[in-house]
Amino acid sequence: MKRIAVKDLVGGEILAKDLFTSSYTVLMARGTVLKKEYIERFPLLGIEYVYIEEIGAKNKKGKKAKIIQEQVKEECSEKVKNVLEKHIYKHNSELASLCSVAETLIEDILDEKEVYEEIVEIRAQGGDMYTHSVNVCALSSMLALKLGVEKEVAKDIARGSILHDSGLRYIAVDYENIDILSQPLFEQKEFQKHTIYGFNALKEEEWLSEEAKNIILFHHEYENGSGYPLHLTGNKFSLSVKIVSICNAFDQMISGIGYKQTSLQEAIEFLRDNTRVLFDKEITGKFLQMIMQYPNGTIVQTNEGEIGKVIKQNLEMADRPVLEIFKDENGIRIEPKKKINLIENLNIFITKVIE
Repeated sequence: MKRIAVKDLVGGEILAKDLFTSSYTVLMARGTVLKKEYIERFPLLGIEYVYIEEIGAKNKKGKKAKIIQEQVKEECSEKVKNVLEKHIYKHNSELASLCSVAETLIEDILDEKEVYEEIVEIRAQGGDMYTHSVNVCALSSMLALKLGVEKEVAKDIARGSILHDSGLRYIAVDYENIDILSQPLFEQKEFQKHTIYGFNALKEEEWLSEEAKNIILFHHEYENGSGYPLHLTGNKFSLSVKIVSICNAFDQMISGIGYKQTSLQEAIEFLRDNTRVLFDKEITGKFLQMIMQYPNGTIVQTNEGEIGKVIKQNLEMADRPVLEIFKDENGIRIEPKKKINLIENLNIFITKVIE
């Protein structure tokens, strides 16, 4: 991390610290990639210096790890909210505008060179259905591109996923930071209806493809047929649906949509535990390779009892980063600290996230 004058920024740098307004609200989140149009506004806001990442995680071609850009996501979430909050059932002209939000996310991802060879940093944080919709759209689009899906199909996936939970507007039960499966059966059934409500509201629209409509209807279907609304098995729904199903389940857990909000690691373990049962093995494997499972700065404990901080990523094995160990197995501080690259020490692994 280094401090740099705004006048010396050229674009493409990554913020190492959140930027705050004078009222101490976050103006731009850590991890945002600075575009030239952002930099041009800084002097108007009285910002003279920022902190940027000096050395980023790099892939084999030397490029920094991709981070889904918070500034873009916030703008998209606000537009999704503005449209869906005013939406009346089957009055769909404004919903068509959300396809442009999906395409903005796709283009933002494609703007980053070699995006399908990189990993994304995600941190669990509570959210609403609007932010959740944008998260699922971004994750599904990136996963589709990593799987080699054609760009036009990826756009259908983006459009379907941005609208996948539009049916939540029509149900009469609470679902934010609530474990739906622990609620009375009536409330569970009511929540499940959102897939049908969303599909029925849009099924006649010509501006939305059949594949995108199927994503809205089937994004809660699972490989073993235990999903809803039709209890389809994995051979009965498409690759596009499978992609969105995985991304939706993951973000539901870390955002708290239909679940009590969980940690990033709990959501990852849920996907691992349910590979082949609920989710396609190959697609889940690719998704887990895509996610930075222990973001830089995470404090962890190893199987040897030592405590360390994640300081660098190994992009070829997202679950085996580089650690800086600062406490031994007895909790005594180590000086000097020692570095362990888990990809080179396969007998050592992370057993617990401390913070």
